[in-house]
Amino acid sequence: TLRQVFESYDHFDKELAWHLFRQIVEGLAHIHGQGIIHRDLTPNNIFFDARNDIKIGDFGLAKFLKLEQLDQDAAFPTDTGGVSVDGTGQVGTYFYTAPEIEQGWPKIDEKADMYSLGIVFFELWHPFSTAMERQIVLSDLKQKGELPPSWVAKFSEQESLLRRLMSPSPSDRPSATELLQDALPPQMEYELLDNILRMMHSSEDTSIYDKVVSSIFDEETLDMKHHAGTLRLNRDNTSSIQYSDLDTELRDYVVQVTKEMFRQHCAKHLEIEPMYLLGDCPQFKRNTVKLLTHGGDLLELSHELRLPFIRWAISNQKSSFKRYEISSVYRRAIGHSPPNRYLQGDFDIIGGASALTEAEVLKVTMDIVTRFFHAESCDIHLNHGDLLEAIWSWAGIKAEHREKVAELLAMMGSLRPQSSEWKSKWVVIRRQLLQELNLAEAVVNRLQTVGLRFCGAADQALPRLRGALPADKPTRKALD
Repeated sequence: TLRQVFESYDHFDKELAWHLFRQIVEGLAHIHGQGIIHRDLTPNNIFFDARNDIKIGDFGLAKFLKLEQLDQDAAFPTDTGGVSVDGTGQVGTYFYTAPEIEQGWPKIDEKADMYSLGIVFFELWHPFSTAMERQIVLSDLKQKGELPPSWVAKFSEQESLLRRLMSPSPSDRPSATELLQDALPPQMEYELLDNILRMMHSSEDTSIYDKVVSSIFDEETLDMKHHAGTLRLNRDNTSSIQYSDLDTELRDYVVQVTKEMFRQHCAKHLEIEPMYLLGDCPQFKRNTVKLLTHGGDLLELSHELRLPFIRWAISNQKSSFKRYEISSVYRRAIGHSPPNRYLQGDFDIIGGASALTEAEVLKVTMDIVTRFFHAESCDIHLNHGDLLEAIWSWAGIKAEHREKVAELLAMMGSLRPQSSEWKSKWVVIRRQLLQELNLAEAVVNRLQTVGLRFCGAADQALPRLRGALPADKPTRKALD
C-alpha cells in the first residue's frame, strides 16, 4: 500500500512523487467517470500491483453519484476529534474526510474525494519521520489550514495546488479530469511511452499498432538515427565478404565430405526453413534472433536445426526417418551488431533401437572426423549415466557402495596414470576399498583396470593429436 511506502521513505524523490500522484488522479478520474464516489481515499486504500502501478481499492464506503443522499451514514466515521484509528495504529480516515461529510451535508459529490486527494498529495511531498510528527502536522493542516513554513518556501507550486484541493467549498476544488488537463501533475516521458504501449496491447483498433510499426520503419527517422551515431551496424567491417576465397574453399570441402558421409548412412536431405513467423510455433525461452517486418509481423531466425525438424516430424506423424541438414543458424550479437551466423550440421534418426541409433551417430561422427585426421589421433569422450552404470556392473560394485567408491576414485582423477604419485595414492585407496568397504580383491583389480584404461586413453591421445595437427601457433593454441 501507499501507507507502507510512506513508512519506508528513506529519501524524497520529486519525480516519483509526481508519478504516483498522477496515477492516483488517473484512477480517480476513471472512478468518477463511472459515476462512483470512493469516500474513503487514504494511503491504506491505494495499492501497488505487480508492475508497481497504482490501483485504488476498498470500495466498502463507495456510493453511486445518482443515489447519493446521505442520511448521517452511521457506518462512516464522523469523529472530528482526530481519534479515528486505522489498522496500522495511526490516526486514520479523519484526516482525509472532507468537511461536507463531517458536517453531514445532504448531498455529496465527487469533490469529496478531491479533498482526500489533497491530504494524500501533501504526504507525497512531506515525508514524516515519526507518527507523532504526522499527527501534529496533519492536525494543523486540517483544523487551522497551516503548513510548515519551510515546506511552503520549498514547494510554493505544490502549496497552491494543495490549497485548491482542500478548499472548504467543494465547487472550488478541481475535478480529477481538470487536474489531468492542467500542467500539474506533469506527465513523465516514460509514462507517455507506457501509455502508448498499453494502448497497443489493449486497443481493439489494430491501426494503432500499424501506425507505430510504420513510424519505426520510417526511412527518414532511421537515417537520422544513423547519422546521430545510435545505429551501429558492424562499423569496423566495411566489406560484405564474410569469408576469404581460401576459407570458402575449405568450408565447401568440409560440407561436401560431411554430406557424402550422411548419404552413405542413407540419410535424406531435409532442408529447414531459415525463418518463420513467431506465432506459428510454441514459445521457448531462448536467445533467438527476432526480426520485425514492415507489416508488423515478428520473424524468428533459425536458432538450431533440430527443433524445426521435430515439429515437421510430429506434424507428418513420422515414426521412422533418417535425415541430415547443413544450414546456417543465428545467435544474437552484442549491442547493435548484426546477428552472428554459424554453419551447423545435423544428423537425426527417428525410430530404431536406442543403442543402435546412438552407435550409428557415433560411427557417422568418426567417419567424418577420420577423413581429416588419422584415426589413431582421435578419441571420443563420452559422458553418460548409462556408461557409468555399465562400469559399476562390470566391476561388481553394489549400489550401496558406489557413492563412496566414486569419492575415493575421484581423488585420482587429476593424476597421471602409472606416475609415482598415482601409484602411492592408489596403495592407500586400495587399502580403503578392501578394508572399509569389504570389497573383494577381484573387484578392486577391475576398478584399477577401468581407471587405467580411461585415464590412459585420454593421456595418450593428446600428444598424438598434437603431432597430427599443423605446427602453426594458432592451431596449437586453439587445441590447448
